[in-house]
Amino acid sequence: MDIKHLLAVGAAVIGAAALPAFAAQAPLMGAFALPGVTEKVTAELVVRETGPLTRELLIGFTDKATGKPITHFDEELTQELHVLATDSDFSSFVHEHAGKLGTDGRFKVTMHFPKPGTYHVYADAVPTGLGQQVVRFEVPVEGAASPTAPQPPVNAAQGSDGPYTVKLDASSLQAGAESMMTLTILKDGKPATDLAPFLGVAAHAVFVSTDDLAYVHAHAMGADAPKGDHTSHAAHDAQGAALPANLMLHATPPRAGRYALWIQFKGGDQIRTVPFLVTVAPAA
Repeated sequence: MDIKHLLAVGAAVIGAAALPAFAAQAPLMGAFALPGVTEKVTAELVVRETGPLTRELLIGFTDKATGKPITHFDEELTQELHVLATDSDFSSFVHEHAGKLGTDGRFKVTMHFPKPGTYHVYADAVPTGLGQQVVRFEVPVEGAASPTAPQPPVNAAQGSDGPYTVKLDASSLQAGAESMMTLTILKDGKPATDLAPFLGVAAHAVFVSTDDLAYVHAHAMGADAPKGDHTSHAAHDAQGAALPANLMLHATPPRAGRYALWIQFKGGDQIRTVPFLVTVAPAA
């Protein structure tokens, strides 16, 4: 081997060593996770480790009918893709949004996971012409251990985040039927007066079945608003409008059983997340 070849090999080794640590796992295929909706897409996820408990996710959708990558998405709740994750014991919740990556239709999002474990990661999007589609991935996350957040008691009537308390009445939830929940947001024990729209609506509710991981994403409206299609992502509260503390939310849990539920809203210029565990009654 001549000296030029040796120098070239050495430079390549030095260059490779200088690259930042950036581990990528093999691509993960997702499982469709939206009960009652026709599966029209498949999805693939590439996970790259970018730091302790931090991962970069690359998510691509494919049209099942054509086998082609999907490159056009409708904006729903101000975003083209919602990425939500909870760990295997439903004690943590992460909600992020992704930017489109290039022209190939893939999305890229960085997520910080609160603790090690296996996470159920939901990619919630509306490919143009196909309607809402949700795909779930199982993502292992290794890293330094951290304290586990306590789970709320089953059927708890209220939960808190900072000075805000959410009082929830989920007693009317029924499997397979549009059901209405009511919630009141208090701040320091009084109806909150500093609520602002979060992603275009007063509050979000994400349900995940603790039995089969079925997913429901709904949003809340003022309790005095006229009834409409509350479970769709179409109706938004006007930006800048005063938001009431008394809200109602219509959702259709697909099956009876226990669901982890997270209520998210914007209070005091911060996004607040209040967890619940609720039980959905069988269909009447």
